[in-house]
Amino acid sequence: MNKNDTQKPPESDPALKRLNVFVGKWDTEGQIKATPSNPAVKIIGTDIYEWMPGGFFLVHRVDVRIGDEEVKAIEIIGYDVSSNTYSMRYFDNKGNSGTSQAIVRDGDWMFIGESERSTVTFSDNNNIITASWERLSDGSNWLPWMEVKLTRVKDLMEHPFDTGYTSKNREKKPEPDREATGNYAFVNGLNIYYEIHGTGRPLILLHGGVGASEMFGPVLPMLAENRQVVAVHLQAHGRTADIDRPLSFELMADDIAALTKHLDIERADIMGYSLGAGVALQTAIRHPYLVRKLVIISAPVKQNEWYPEVQELMAQMGPETAKAMTQTLLYQFYPDTDWEVLFTKLGDLIRQDYDWSKDVASIRSPIMIVFGDADAVRIDHITEFFTLFGGGQRDAGLDGSKRPTAQLAILPGVTHYNILSFPSLAAFVTAFLDSHMPEVG
Repeated sequence: MNKNDTQKPPESDPALKRLNVFVGKWDTEGQIKATPSNPAVKIIGTDIYEWMPGGFFLVHRVDVRIGDEEVKAIEIIGYDVSSNTYSMRYFDNKGNSGTSQAIVRDGDWMFIGESERSTVTFSDNNNIITASWERLSDGSNWLPWMEVKLTRVKDLMEHPFDTGYTSKNREKKPEPDREATGNYAFVNGLNIYYEIHGTGRPLILLHGGVGASEMFGPVLPMLAENRQVVAVHLQAHGRTADIDRPLSFELMADDIAALTKHLDIERADIMGYSLGAGVALQTAIRHPYLVRKLVIISAPVKQNEWYPEVQELMAQMGPETAKAMTQTLLYQFYPDTDWEVLFTKLGDLIRQDYDWSKDVASIRSPIMIVFGDADAVRIDHITEFFTLFGGGQRDAGLDGSKRPTAQLAILPGVTHYNILSFPSLAAFVTAFLDSHMPEVG
């Protein structure tokens, strides 16, 4: 077999990206219309849309009460290239099942089932869904059936330091990685928790704010295929308890350096997302001899380069905003976490002004910078970040010899909140980590 004939991993159809508008948790309300023989019936509950790993199917979970009746259902949504429609299969707790399809026309969705159909429209910046349903009567006439309104839930699990993976999956606990081993290391007065996945050259993963290693669920298995992944829980996050000191990028970077020494790791690759990306940058700045290669995902070099609406959310973070955590899966994962303290300290940290441009420019480890094309960071800052390493300054030449050691990846159709779920992210990262780029001596 020719090496060019090796099978490539399947990729989802680009048309599936249209379904991203549904992804999230929704408060549901509505009513089944009155008929001459029956009164109107109220509908109230929750709808959740989340991607299955791989990005080929969207899972729709329904948990509502229709009058006095509890209805739980699951719907699997995919895409049929041959008919250019979205195919759906439905199952509920009453033993019912059915098939339907959807099409998109001028931004509105048409859902067509065996005996029902609806027109679905989005409003308020895609934060409200209204669906008008009709039911087939006498085999030929369509009559009004029910009206439903879904309002997007904007809770604290959707703040700028959440991947979207944690928030979208908080209703369903992920299967544990039975190959992973968890342990604690006492460093710098902190009993820091870490998990080890796989074997090989070490890669340290640093999660975003409020979450923990679960954030890397969509990409961790591929990353651990041929390397030793060390997934760390930062101070006051996950299974690492807080101590009497503020949250600080610099202090957490010192914790990572101390952990690598505790694990007898001479040099490691480090990959950080959002808050963890800031810690990764400070680790490379303060402990350059420990960092082989660096992957920075969705974080700026300057605090004021977050978009204004993101900074507004940062300004609001504090003990009051911690109350929403009781309704999340993270609260179930880590019931011993003092969420008020975490949100207070994290709020104090992310509101601090900083500009690390000069120090970041001095990093000599090969670096990969990753953002979504609709990220929470200004697009002009992303290019500014890349120029700190000589990127975007000149043509690389026919042989590529004049290209910078840094790499920049802008992922299409991706935001700050779902970037870790991008199907090809792990492939991009592993290709960078495995490449024979110049390394620090």
